[in-house]
Amino acid sequence: MDYIREKVAYLQGLAEGLKIEESTAEGKVLYHIIDVLDDITDALDGLAESQYAAEEEAEEVQDILSDIVEYFDILAGEDEDYDYEDEDDDLYEVICPNCGDVYLTDFESFEEDDVSCPSCGAPFKLEESVVEKLSGQDAHNHDCCCHHDEE
Repeated sequence: MDYIREKVAYLQGLAEGLKIEESTAEGKVLYHIIDVLDDITDALDGLAESQYAAEEEAEEVQDILSDIVEYFDILAGEDEDYDYEDEDDDLYEVICPNCGDVYLTDFESFEEDDVSCPSCGAPFKLEESVVEKLSGQDAHNHDCCCHHDEE
């Protein structure tokens, strides 16, 4: 946009250098045209700044959306770059029978009967049928929602 501003400034200087009188009809027209060109240049500068700000915001939104898509790909097991074999524990969704809080824990904790709710502290264990079901599941298929009995 600077080149347009330079051209308008050149026209202003040229009109003044040629000593065109603003009092004449032609001078009035010429100076008003230069004023309009100056206003147009200001408006273009404002549009360019707004466009730059919008592009910056769009890039931020795109980055956030990419992060969200990557997160959901990991959750769905579809992320090629994520190494699922490095997961130390298979986690299962657990609902506390005492307070109803939902949290994740590993299956080994249930085998050792040392599970207690992190919210209310109530100890509980899995029903036998749920233990059998989880024991037979594939190591990476843990989309179950477990029902529990209090100890």
